[in-house]
Amino acid sequence: MSNNSPISFTDIARENLRSIIENGSMPEPFVRVGMRGGACGGTYVLGFDQKTEFDDQYLIAEIPVVIDKRQMLFVVGTEIDFDPGANGFYLHKPKTNV
Repeated sequence: MSNNSPISFTDIARENLRSIIENGSMPEPFVRVGMRGGACGGTYVLGFDQKTEFDDQYLIAEIPVVIDKRQMLFVVGTEIDFDPGANGFYLHKPKTNV
């Protein structure tokens, strides 16, 4: 398990995820962050899942996270937020100059 955080959580996202964990309503042991589809036409994925042999495991703000090693390039720098009005999580990746 790594301590370097490739992603981050806003305070409200962290509070909501901790609540899910503490209430025992997390259906799988990890929060999965990743991409579905390609980098240009892909969409971010956030859900609950098991760890696989392809995953790196992190403990970020006391939240157990897995990220597929093959998707790391696409998700590094992503911030996970929570919108109480929409009652949902969303992922935001700031634009970077490369």
